[in-house]
Amino acid sequence: MSASSISSGSGTIATYAKKINTTERPDVEILLDDHHDGKTYTTFDGLSGKASITAPHDAEFDEIQITLEGVTRTYVENMAHSSATSKTTAVHRFLKLVMPIREAAYPQPRIAEAGKTYIFPFNFVIPEQLLPTACSHACDADHVHMAHVQLPPSMGDRETSILDDLAPEMTKIQYSINARVIKNNDFPKKQISLIEGSKKLQIIPRVAEAPPLSISDDDKNDYELSKTKSLRKGVFSGKLGKITVSADQTGAIVLPSPGSSSEATSMATVKLQFEPHDINSQPPRLGSLATKIKAISFYASKPAKFLSSKSSMVKTFDPARQFYQTSVPLSSRCVEQVAWVKHLPQPDLSRRASTISSSSSEYSDNSQTSLKAQDRIYYTAEILVPISLPSSKTWVPSFHSCIVSRTYSLDLALSIHTPGAGIPASTVKLCLPIQIAAQGNRTAPLALTAEEAAAELADANEYLRPRVIEMPREDLVENSILRSSSTVPRPELPPSYEHTEVSSRPVDPSRC
Repeated sequence: MSASSISSGSGTIATYAKKINTTERPDVEILLDDHHDGKTYTTFDGLSGKASITAPHDAEFDEIQITLEGVTRTYVENMAHSSATSKTTAVHRFLKLVMPIREAAYPQPRIAEAGKTYIFPFNFVIPEQLLPTACSHACDADHVHMAHVQLPPSMGDRETSILDDLAPEMTKIQYSINARVIKNNDFPKKQISLIEGSKKLQIIPRVAEAPPLSISDDDKNDYELSKTKSLRKGVFSGKLGKITVSADQTGAIVLPSPGSSSEATSMATVKLQFEPHDINSQPPRLGSLATKIKAISFYASKPAKFLSSKSSMVKTFDPARQFYQTSVPLSSRCVEQVAWVKHLPQPDLSRRASTISSSSSEYSDNSQTSLKAQDRIYYTAEILVPISLPSSKTWVPSFHSCIVSRTYSLDLALSIHTPGAGIPASTVKLCLPIQIAAQGNRTAPLALTAEEAAAELADANEYLRPRVIEMPREDLVENSILRSSSTVPRPELPPSYEHTEVSSRPVDPSRC
């Protein structure tokens, strides 16, 4: 091909692209079956519909691409004064499913006639998880990679979520069905999208409840499961005792299937233990117990090697990673009527302990400070705390992806009143980790039986069985109905990952 013809070809495409920008553009519309504004989709849901394309004038093209895509976008404000830019952005294209289009569905020749509408049907199924190539960066552990290849929920896009999903403007996770009219350019060799249309979707995938979080001393910036507070009888009076408030991790709050009328609820149990300073002191009067849920969104401009948490960010500070947190009040209830249970020491221990007295003037003769723990009188109580997510927000499940994560914590604040005058109520606060899971599609396919799994494995082994490679017969060469490889879309890897195209070479028959 001469240089003049190449220039002419590229000029034709440039002229055509300029023409559709200055005249009426082709109309591309995505029509999704049984869809309505605000509809939520989940794992294994089918997405069926059609792409309608109408050209205002004759237009030559090479192929139509219809895809289901998932994209994460973040930006991080640059804190350094020496930085030339105010923020750093990141884009992660973690999902791209391509709908095959039969050759017979295209017009022959491939020229869209003016005013004629072309219909291309499509059918997708929301996958259970992503391909391993969606997370090909280094991870500190296998469970981090497994978390990163799970489907993340839609987040941060007000076009698909009518209610607030507590996401900052720095993060967006978007799903869409896209239709593109493609023209292949010879020089430079690349595909040009002449026109495209898209339909955004709200997807909340199925998320199973994870095991309870292993909390260490390093997690003190994130959670507090137990707290002890000393109480006084009055401003100038002696000690009343000490109270310990604790709670275990609660079960996950499970979001119901889309369209279900069930509520997302769970239950927390708050345990109280009061140790009086002397045997005559009574337990304090309880006031109110307030609960709120805190949503923490972690985002970064580069992939994370670990599961994001505030403690990990403090431990390994990185300006490319930031987080945003906000709280939603859940309830405030009076717990004054909660009954205390008195626990007495064993009789033999109490007789032995009655001979012990304190020589300190601060304590009365009935002080328990000198007694061993098993010899003391103490009181216990339990408070059941129902947890229900308000319907005024859009709740997304807990998840960890390469550059965005969402976790939750449950804040509990218990007010305690002492009998003395002039002392304000004391407040004990706890912070518990809590998960939000998602039930997913109620009609999801069942797990394979042992026989079905064995049959599937046998089919896979047969497919992967070694075969002899040989040169094709002459009558089969250049006689394929497949188009050139330049028009075959390849799966897109996330940006920042290199994709090396392997050049094809003729096979030497003598080496087969």
